Amino acid sequence: MPEETPFNETFDSGPAFLKADILERFIAKLIDFLIVGALFVFPTAVGPLAGITYILISDGLKGGRSVGKRIIGLKVLSAENSSACDFKKSIIRNGDFGAIILWYILIGWVPYAGKLLAVIVWIAVIAIEMLLIYTDEMGSRFGDRIAGTIVASTKASAKDF
Repeated sequence: MPEETPFNETFDSGPAFLKADILERFIAKLIDFLIVGALFVFPTAVGPLAGITYILISDGLKGGRSVGKRIIGLKVLSAENSSACDFKKSIIRNGDFGAIILWYILIGWVPYAGKLLAVIVWIAVIAIEMLLIYTDEMGSRFGDRIAGTIVASTKASAKDF
């Protein structure tokens, strides 16, 4: 008999949660990045520091829901016990995005080449993450795999079907 976890329990034919749609996840993350961009306008190092801090801890906010996920209707759950994502798991799962923002800050000042390299890195990471979400059965991206999390829809559960 296969080992059962909260994410592979079956009720007739499906999992105990509704996997988040890739487009919904993209829009939720876009909203979070718009918040990061808004924080960047604060003077001195306060803005970028606030932006990096927000993106790192965003999924550990109340109920495992960043502002973007709250608006779209998604939440991040622990794969171990279905509890809401905490700050530690949020930092682990969003570390790649924090590193990219830091990369932009460090090399973005180099005329032309700095911004071009930053954009290339952004596009590559986003493309890889979206490919992983699309191809993985549970919709896990790189950060989800490392942190042991999964993104689920709050709109309905599989038990409702």
